[in-house]
Amino acid sequence: MKSFTVREAQTRLGELLADACRGELIVLTEGDKQVTLEPRGMVDPEKDGPDLEAELLKAVNGPHQLFSEGDLRKLAQKALAARRTGHEQ
Repeated sequence: MKSFTVREAQTRLGELLADACRGELIVLTEGDKQVTLEPRGMVDPEKDGPDLEAELLKAVNGPHQLFSEGDLRKLAQKALAARRTGHEQ
């Protein structure tokens, strides 16, 4: 097992990821918080498909809302007007 503070790990992140992918347990600490780096296998559609699909659906149906065509037109018109008058944000 290797343990590093986040500050120490910043300059060695590529090396630490490679070590973790080879099976080495890497622990990163910041104060009293700890996380470990561990390798992930390839996605197996037979095994991971339902879980992956559920996560993707959560992302798509997440806390955002779709814009209507009218909303998009208003936003575009507002942006163009601001650009013409030099009041871009």
